[in-house]
Amino acid sequence: MSSASPLILGISLALTVFTSTGVSALDSDKDRPIQIVADMAVRDESSGETRYEGNVILTQGSLRITADAIAVQHDEGDADKIVAVGQPATLVQQPAPDQQPVDASADRIVYLRSRDLVRLRGAARISQDGSILSGEQIDYLVTQRKVTAAGSADSAGEGRVEVVIPPENLRRSSEDE
Repeated sequence: MSSASPLILGISLALTVFTSTGVSALDSDKDRPIQIVADMAVRDESSGETRYEGNVILTQGSLRITADAIAVQHDEGDADKIVAVGQPATLVQQPAPDQQPVDASADRIVYLRSRDLVRLRGAARISQDGSILSGEQIDYLVTQRKVTAAGSADSAGEGRVEVVIPPENLRRSSEDE
């Protein structure tokens, strides 16, 4: 067995834990209104963007994003692209009533609603039910339930992807097969 095999197995198990537990929103979340609270808001009609700054909190159903600043790009009247920036920006969401919340953080969180993509950049981290996935960047395609993680590309080999899976999640994952 090569030295990369345990790492690949670990990433596979972690991604299985996150995707099998449904790291997606409650079905009712998308039908709820988006509410944003901030210290300041600026709307630019020509660019179709509204920028919120200072202790920003965005909620939609079980979704809660906190950040130093959030920009909402409107496409044909809908909020299609949401960019949250913070040190870190955080995203918490309840995937289902009987599941633990998903807790994500990064320096920059981008949600592209039309592509159903959540993109975490800079010190990216997702945790749920004790399992943790971290790296420099994490992409999550919600409808496909596909997670891709990558470390930084520095020459010293630092910044790799890290996966932590508690023993009870390993047992639960093997029982599902």
